[in-house]
Amino acid sequence: MQKDRMPDRDKKTKRLSWLLILGLIACWLDFNPAVKKDLEISLEGKRIDALSGAGLTINFLFRIANLAQVEYQLIKTNFRTLINQQEFFRLETPLETPISVPARSSSLINLPVRITYAYLFETLPSLRDSEKFTCNVVGTLTFLDPRRREQKVAFVAVADFPLFKEFILKFEPLQVKALSLGGADLVFSFSLTNSNSATWILRSLEGKLELAGQKVAPFSYTFQDSLAPGESKKIEMALLLDFFDLGVALQTSLEAPEVEASLSGEMEIESEWGKFRLPFSGQEKVAVIKNDFSYHSHL
Repeated sequence: MQKDRMPDRDKKTKRLSWLLILGLIACWLDFNPAVKKDLEISLEGKRIDALSGAGLTINFLFRIANLAQVEYQLIKTNFRTLINQQEFFRLETPLETPISVPARSSSLINLPVRITYAYLFETLPSLRDSEKFTCNVVGTLTFLDPRRREQKVAFVAVADFPLFKEFILKFEPLQVKALSLGGADLVFSFSLTNSNSATWILRSLEGKLELAGQKVAPFSYTFQDSLAPGESKKIEMALLLDFFDLGVALQTSLEAPEVEASLSGEMEIESEWGKFRLPFSGQEKVAVIKNDFSYHSHL
């Protein structure tokens, strides 16, 4: 027996019904930002900046991809920060000047997280004995479309960071090899000790040395020295001083048992956390050790 065929009119009605449903779905997707994914956020990179014995800043660099045909504007960030899985702080920041993400394009934004060790250990005292930490940021970015409708997009990022301790600067006694009315031949020595639990590479040092409040010499050194925890780097500066340029008062100071020394400058160090330029300085009275010599009219 032959089956009855569906009348052409029923077929057309069914086809129109499906077209209508598909059209409604398309309209719903167009007007429902939560379903239509116009914006995507990806972590482009992370970097530690402003490293010191007081703390550091973790910069999370995000790329925002706009897949839509219209421009979006970033108007607010809202995130919470966890350190070693413990909540550290929450921060909601409306932007005074919105950040534009053009249609069919992308924009980069930097999300800085400032961490001070004093506040970290005050807020989370259980972390006081830690030397390394994991920072998680979890939150949303809020955007506006041309119709002033908000769309929130979630993001997550993770970065490790260290407990950094400043290098210990130590002065050695001043070695005076020769001293005359015209000048002096001496050696000033100092050391830098890595007080951290991780190895750091000492790349360079530059700065100035003062004796008795008088600038006597600039200095600049480059290294490739890897300093393990507790290891030191000793630097010896051989100096020929001219009292006609520096003044006779410095000669008098070098004749005393002690002289005030001051050292200041910048050091460049590197580790798994990155490369950093840090200031260093120290000032103290150092012993003056004179070799067995007699005064001469010139060196």
